[in-house]
Amino acid sequence: MKQVRVGDRVRAFLDANIVGEVVEIFHRPSTTMLMVGGVPPFEAYAKIKLDSGSFAVVRTTELSVHNV
Repeated sequence: MKQVRVGDRVRAFLDANIVGEVVEIFHRPSTTMLMVGGVPPFEAYAKIKLDSGSFAVVRTTELSVHNV
């Protein structure tokens, strides 16, 4: 599976309304704390400019890259 990057055209797996271009990728602390020492886990999120002109924030694991 291809890694999501800024500028990629993406589509969400479970929401057909989320189709657009990634404008930013950022990390937030994970909501599940399963660590046993070490660094706390983080999750990657993408800010997407949708084709409709609005924005959405989605976890990168829920996106597929469609550079066509």
